[in-house]
Amino acid sequence: MSTPAQMFDHELNPIKGWPSPYALDKALNVKSGEPAIYAGSVVSIDPTTGALRLGLIDNAMPLFAFQNSYDLDVVGDDGNLVGQGTSTPRINTLVAVGSYELESTQFVAGSYAPNAQLTSPAPAAANAGLLTSGAFGTNTICGIVSDGTLTNEFRKGVIRFWPVFLPHA
Repeated sequence: MSTPAQMFDHELNPIKGWPSPYALDKALNVKSGEPAIYAGSVVSIDPTTGALRLGLIDNAMPLFAFQNSYDLDVVGDDGNLVGQGTSTPRINTLVAVGSYELESTQFVAGSYAPNAQLTSPAPAAANAGLLTSGAFGTNTICGIVSDGTLTNEFRKGVIRFWPVFLPHA
């Protein structure tokens, strides 16, 4: 049996700077055949289809999923304004160049010191969509750790960071 706490297993929480009339967000369809995308995951736009992919395509603008790909406001039944009665999930994302601080449940377990660089593996790679340690000049950087990892009010592990977009050469 599911418990109410399960609704907090996957989250992206903007803890500073959102909502704001200056914040950047983007709603896009999910590419057909993608695995489940969880709120807080790193996603990017497939240059061929223009649809979301789970993971960070090399040097692509990082986006952060605001919803799960299976949420009712993403894939709705007939009459739902977001899903518009289709089976194509459409997820709202926060763009990595926005001026906000984020908290995500979607990261590779480990120790993350303030100012550490974050990246995410490419689509279809192991841990695609999860935040993990990155290195300037080697990886596309999608975030800088602000407060490290902590346990939120729902007893879930989260990482706090500032989103950035730093492509590598």
